[in-house]
Amino acid sequence: MSVQPDSSVADQVPTEVEAYTLLRQVNSMMDTYNRYDLRNEDLTIPQFMILNYATPAGVPLSEISSRMLCDNSNLTGIVDRLISKGYVQRRPDPQDRRVSLICLTPAGADKLRRIKPRHHARVSRRMRSLSQSQVQELRDLLQQLFEGLQDPRPDDEHSAD
Repeated sequence: MSVQPDSSVADQVPTEVEAYTLLRQVNSMMDTYNRYDLRNEDLTIPQFMILNYATPAGVPLSEISSRMLCDNSNLTGIVDRLISKGYVQRRPDPQDRRVSLICLTPAGADKLRRIKPRHHARVSRRMRSLSQSQVQELRDLLQQLFEGLQDPRPDDEHSAD
């Protein structure tokens, strides 16, 4: 299925906007599939992501929030729910007690060990319309775009409209 804009305005839509729209649609579809898959595991997408980033030794909450592109405050309740399920613990960092480390528990590691292979297989199936080389090319292009967005040029920063 291809997304086709109304032909009366198709010539007016820049390719970058079409690509952006497709990225958003693909992301939305993948999120919907992931939400459905994880519901059977009694996890949300953010909970699954935190389990993936946490380690037994602990990872600072600020590092997890940075990787998830959100604020620490957005993750506090999510971490609390993972703690209540026994999948992670919150510990103060021995080097800086102001920092919270999110530590994967044995139960969390076991949960992740059971879920990850199924998750990876489902993602692979969802991308089966692309060849391995196309998947690699897509990954490389998305990495390049991501890195470019991390280092905006001065003229790209928030402009007043």
